[in-house]
Amino acid sequence: MRIDEIAHFRALAAEGHLALAAQSLGVSQSTLSRSLARLEAEAGVELLDRRRGHLELNQYGEILLAHAARAELELENARARIAALRDPSAGIVSVAYVSSFGGWLIPRVVSEYRALFPDIRFVLRGGTADTVLDALREGSADVAFLSPDPRDPGIDWHPLTAERLVLGVPVGHPLAGRERVTVDDLTPYELVSLRPGSGLRHIADAYFSAHGVVMAPVIEVTELATLRALVRDGVGVALIPDTPAEAGIVAVPLADEATRVVGLARNTARSESAAAAQFARFVREELGPLE
Repeated sequence: MRIDEIAHFRALAAEGHLALAAQSLGVSQSTLSRSLARLEAEAGVELLDRRRGHLELNQYGEILLAHAARAELELENARARIAALRDPSAGIVSVAYVSSFGGWLIPRVVSEYRALFPDIRFVLRGGTADTVLDALREGSADVAFLSPDPRDPGIDWHPLTAERLVLGVPVGHPLAGRERVTVDDLTPYELVSLRPGSGLRHIADAYFSAHGVVMAPVIEVTELATLRALVRDGVGVALIPDTPAEAGIVAVPLADEATRVVGLARNTARSESAAAAQFARFVREELGPLE
């Protein structure tokens, strides 16, 4: 069944008269008659009873009309969704991000962008670096804020800013008064860390590996806030981003600098809505310095 035939049939059902339906649609009566004939031939039954020039739905026609109405509604929804995808100033942008960015980076970016484009809606989801990358690959996220560089040929990753990593220790810890520490300074103390799969854990593992040390944390957690709480309560020491001072934690610089580079990632293998493309362009080219 063709879309125009469905529209012709609905007009015939509404008007009950061939001439009136043709006039409402702006087509000839012969065009309308041929459409109805094709529909009835495909259905294998008559859909309208002819009564002295008046057309009335029969039981078969009522069934088709109910489904035709739903079909046209679905088509209209499809047109609306396509229009939204083509409009860069409206629609929905799905953003995945490493959870620890949720406290500073994501609110900043979203608020600045919506100040320019208030009709944009966002779907935000935080997770580990691996889950964020999976969301980008499978298409449930349009863009992602990710660290470190995934080094995936299908992912375009653009660096935005870098966070210096420090050793977090509790107040009163033997290393708390040091100007800087080396990896050897850490060996007497127990380490706590994020679980494998997180971006920060990837960076910490690489840092220790570069110094010939295998990282062996006594506790692994899924959230940076929990990691900081463990440090504050003296459970262990940890490599953490150098953020503003937090009560109960002393940030000790590392002798060999380690950084977490934050980047914007996009899946080059998937088509991109106009809204997502414009958001990515804003983040890469127009967003102010991230500090």
